[in-house]
Amino acid sequence: MFKKFKGHYSKRKTHKSDRDVMSYEDMPLDDYEQEKTEMSPQAVKKIVLGACIAIAAGLIVFAFANRDKLTWENISNWWTYDVLGNAGHGYPVDIIGSEVSSGNFAVSQGHAVYASDTSFVTLTSSGTEVARLQLTHSNPVMKNNENRFLTYGIGGSSYEISSFDEKLYSGTADNKIYTADIASNGTYCLVTEDTGYLTTLYAYSKNNNRIYKYSFSEYYITSVAVNKDGSGCIATGISSDKGSVVTGVYVLDFSQDKPVSTYTVKGDSVIDCKYLTSDTAVLIGSQASYIVNKGEKNYKTVSYDGKTLSNYCFNTDTSSYTMALSRSGDGRSVALINYNKNGEVLNTINTEHKADSISVYKGTAAILDGNVVYGYNQKGDLLYSANSGTGSKKVVLASDYTAYILSVNQIRFIDLDSVSSSDTAETSKQE
Repeated sequence: MFKKFKGHYSKRKTHKSDRDVMSYEDMPLDDYEQEKTEMSPQAVKKIVLGACIAIAAGLIVFAFANRDKLTWENISNWWTYDVLGNAGHGYPVDIIGSEVSSGNFAVSQGHAVYASDTSFVTLTSSGTEVARLQLTHSNPVMKNNENRFLTYGIGGSSYEISSFDEKLYSGTADNKIYTADIASNGTYCLVTEDTGYLTTLYAYSKNNNRIYKYSFSEYYITSVAVNKDGSGCIATGISSDKGSVVTGVYVLDFSQDKPVSTYTVKGDSVIDCKYLTSDTAVLIGSQASYIVNKGEKNYKTVSYDGKTLSNYCFNTDTSSYTMALSRSGDGRSVALINYNKNGEVLNTINTEHKADSISVYKGTAAILDGNVVYGYNQKGDLLYSANSGTGSKKVVLASDYTAYILSVNQIRFIDLDSVSSSDTAETSKQE
């Protein structure tokens, strides 16, 4: 009378209910009992195995993308200070010393770090002070790369190498230090004065053994950047030719006696430099930025097109950099232009504000204008205008909507979204 399909119905029951509801085969539903479908152990194992493989693959991709940061030291610091030791009094935290310059304040791996005129201080994400090292430099400078910090004094000869929680080494150069830099693996450079030369560059291993020396007879070296793996550096210096400024650029490999390449930039002075990748560096000049690739004969000039340099920010995580260029010439109405490592424009954001400080986190750019932080997405939409408090000097984004603020006497941590309002900017400017 009908065909029974396996997996849907079992044998006919011996009793009958009082219900008159019929199935689509014109038989009472209660005459049939649906079989319980059970998944075989082999199928369960396959599903679990597939899920584990997917999770493992995701972790492998994440680890590979962050392989330079997932060191035992970094993981240990995170566990010790952010998990177990996350019990500080909270921000704001008063600075130690009388002054911290904007260049001597950084956020490294989620932790606030600064060098004042008296101390090198590190703080956890909850405001707990981890390290406080005494400094005696009259004009202190701090250079950092992830969990390595180099402090020295311009015109002095002493310097210190520190990690987040301790001083690793104290040294003294033979002559006055002009500039310096450090890589995340501990390799560092010092540029000093020298008898018979304008300046001399010394490179040291993480064990503080000298591994390289190069003397410059044509240029006073004013900026230096060690590449990501610590195998070389780029150095820029200034000279003059018939009353016009000339910048010399040297790409150095610590395994070679002679420079890999040298360049001359006429009519412009380079004020800073940074490696975006192990082989690509960007130079920030007064009139343009310049892209230098190791081994290439020529550099690339990225003109400011008549705009005035207001500020800049390097983003090594995305191998990019952002320029704040004033369209009005007085420092206001800045255009935020984001470039990739090749000097190609990724996006442009036109604002009506000045950029006392600039910070970039992934796709969010923030500028500090007085005591107000303005945040923008890549499309140029205003995300927030947040009051950062009186005396603000520098903003460093910790995420899209949180930031550390350096003021004249405090380190602050603010939720930019919660303190943002449509009239924040106007209110702050009237204070």
